This record gives sequence, structure tokens and C-alpha cells, in this order.
Amino acid sequence: MRNQYEKQEKVLWYAQIMIFLGALATWFNHMDMHTFYTINIILSVISIISLTLDRFYFSEKIGQKVHNSYSVAYGLLVIFTLLLVILYAGILKINLIMQEETKMIWALTPALSLLWKTKFIAFREWDQR
Repeated sequence: MRNQYEKQEKVLWYAQIMIFLGALATWFNHMDMHTFYTINIILSVISIISLTLDRFYFSEKIGQKVHNSYSVAYGLLVIFTLLLVILYAGILKINLIMQEETKMIWALTPALSLLWKTKFIAFREWDQR
């Protein structure tokens, strides 16, 4: 049964790679900023949902201990994504983040989620050896 959850987690990891590539592609594609923000906020929210599944569902089913550093990194990513959602909704305005020159900030959640997942899976596979 554990092997089944590990395979499902790997599929989620491959999906996260595609999400990151999508976020990276929007950075190089010339489009209006509203479309850019819309696409990237969707990708960021999907990344956090995926990361939450990894953090709470798959780690429990597989029996992998989640170290404090991973919990802190997860919390910071959730807070950062909530900040982006608040900025996108127009509730808060931070000009530094909303400029075209700093638009790569909007791809950080998919990138850091991918890094979190990669390290999480790699350390588990290393421990299994």
C-alpha cells in the first residue's frame, strides 16, 4: 500500500515540474500583466494545494517524518502565497511586487514548492537505502 502512495506522490511531483515550467514560460512570454498575474496566481495556488497534499496526506500514508525545517518552509510558502493572493485581489498594494521588472517573484511559489518536494522525496529515498 505504501508503494501505491509513493507512486501517487511521484505523479504529483511530475505535475509540480509542469506547473513550474508553466510559470517559467509566462515569465518569458510577452503578455499583459493582468493575464500574467492571473496565470501565476492560479499556478501558485495549485502548487500550495499540491504541497499541502504532500505535507499532510502523503507523508502520513507513507510514514515519512516531516522535520521542523520542512514545516517552517511549508508555513513560509503558504504565507507568501496568501500575500500574493491578497495582492492579486487588490486588498493590499505593494508597488515593488506589482512591477514588470520584479514579476519573477510571482513564479517563486511553484519554484520553491518544486524544491521542497524534490528534497522531501530525495531524502526519503536516501533514508530507504
